[in-house]
Amino acid sequence: MLKRNKWLLIALGAIIVCFLVWYYSKIVVYIIVSAVLSVMGGPLVKLLDKIKIGRKKFPHTLSALLTLFIIYGVIFGLFALIVPLLYSQITTLSSIDPNVLLAGLKEPTQALEDFFVRNNLMQSGQDLGEVISQKVLSFVSFANVGDFANTMINFASGFFVAVFAIGFITFFFLKHDKMLIRVIMLLTPVRLQSEIKHIYLKVIKLLSKYFLGLSLDIIIVMTLITIAMMIFGFKNALMIGVFAGMMNVIPYVGQFIGYILALIFASTGIIEAGGTVEMVPLILKVCGPMLAINLVDAYLFQPTIYSNVVRAHPLEIFLVILIAGSTAGILAMVLAIPAYTVIRIIAKEFLIQYPVIKSLTKNI
Repeated sequence: MLKRNKWLLIALGAIIVCFLVWYYSKIVVYIIVSAVLSVMGGPLVKLLDKIKIGRKKFPHTLSALLTLFIIYGVIFGLFALIVPLLYSQITTLSSIDPNVLLAGLKEPTQALEDFFVRNNLMQSGQDLGEVISQKVLSFVSFANVGDFANTMINFASGFFVAVFAIGFITFFFLKHDKMLIRVIMLLTPVRLQSEIKHIYLKVIKLLSKYFLGLSLDIIIVMTLITIAMMIFGFKNALMIGVFAGMMNVIPYVGQFIGYILALIFASTGIIEAGGTVEMVPLILKVCGPMLAINLVDAYLFQPTIYSNVVRAHPLEIFLVILIAGSTAGILAMVLAIPAYTVIRIIAKEFLIQYPVIKSLTKNI
């Protein structure tokens, strides 16, 4: 009877915790983001702590504050770079006649129509150009300056609260690097504290390497694509490089989103300059170099990150990302690899007696 009551209390406690996490989801997100930023900034705090001014050490509080400023400086620097460029693109898109963009698609569209008709994938009376035109028109009508401005105003109120809250929490996580583990220990039964502490230290070590490596990978891809677009003379080379690099965070799917955005930005740049869009040459000039860079990234840069941190088979990673995307969309795909790494560390600590767990976690 006592055992039954014990499990009922545990189940009730779990339900209450889940409800509180759901009800205060925004605050939970702030804490998670702050924890990630503190993990990324932790090595920099330790590096600054080693600085000596005469005989005195660099103040730890100042190290944490300076690290926070650097993190926010990088983030807002990217915003300051992206937002004006994005606003310019939206302004241009809202004023472009979709027929100008579609003119460059005339020949490839006709070829696609013939192919679809021959293979009974489309009726001969249907016009593929009209379908594409409707899609472009719906996109352009949405992308007008007024809607963009209203969206930004509505977004701003919540954004500044989030920025302040995340910054405040991150500062104390950076200043008191053991604060998070102390809180975790307070919520952990005594008999499990040793295992939980070991998991925490392992997770922090691997995730800090992962996020730093991922940031470096994004910067490399951004730089290479920007240089490639400049070589081909595109006006919006920096815009293409920045967005393509950012989309690279999304495994597998991100590259294709990057190609689409790159083609849109390249097209608007050509039209702004008074030129005409010839779609086939444009696709070759934009997607060709980007594909080459993505292949180099996939076979050279990313394996270095994943093999040193995740230490999982590529097929294993692919299936995890596929399951995450099917379950909860693009955001889940972005978080799939670090989440899977954490799950494997926990499984190794508590479930190592099972052969399948032993096999999956042997390299971590």
